[in-house]
Amino acid sequence: MLLVVGTVAGCGGGDGDSSSLTAPDQTATPEVLHNGVSTSELPATQTMTVLSFDPAAVTFISPFRPSHTGIDVNTITGGRFLSPGTGIVTLVELNTGQGLPGTNYRVRIHLTSTGLNALYHFEIDGSISDQAQQNNILVALGDRVTAGQNIGNLASQGTNAHVHFDMLDAGGRATVQCPLVYFSPAVGEALESLYDEKVRKRDEERIKENRGPVPALPDVCNEVDLPSG
Repeated sequence: MLLVVGTVAGCGGGDGDSSSLTAPDQTATPEVLHNGVSTSELPATQTMTVLSFDPAAVTFISPFRPSHTGIDVNTITGGRFLSPGTGIVTLVELNTGQGLPGTNYRVRIHLTSTGLNALYHFEIDGSISDQAQQNNILVALGDRVTAGQNIGNLASQGTNAHVHFDMLDAGGRATVQCPLVYFSPAVGEALESLYDEKVRKRDEERIKENRGPVPALPDVCNEVDLPSG
């Protein structure tokens, strides 16, 4: 299921788990990848009206916090993650060595509106082979992608499996914001609604199983660090 909502001009943004990554300077010499494809060859405008994942397999969503720099999207095995706009794949990485214990993989897409980068860190909560990682990454370095294209799946191995979705604009790590600021209001409303639904389900299960007080969670975009329960 592909959720496309609203219309708005794309903005800048980026990348969460890799602290050294910043968006290309749009006034500088265009980035040229190993295969000779330049990001300047892509369209100059795009709209950010597509969620970065298929809601069908989502089991929980964790909010943005300044110390976290992105949102976590928990899914069952096979959760599909989508490009929010037209762009080019500028990073594919196996065995990142970051995140949950085990083998995790990463994809980054340079979106072509204002130097936005979208990064997906697949944290599977377990261990899989290099081949299994490659099987769940559906793009290659240098590939051109379109809005809504399935760029990778989460091979969930445990209950904490999730994808950390992050964005950086041209300001890099110093100006990281909640990813939703780069999307249309309709996308934000759709994500907030799904987030609320999953939080309510979690709380109902917690009460039913008598696991203590229900922890409070902020909105998806939380600008202060609060306990997440």
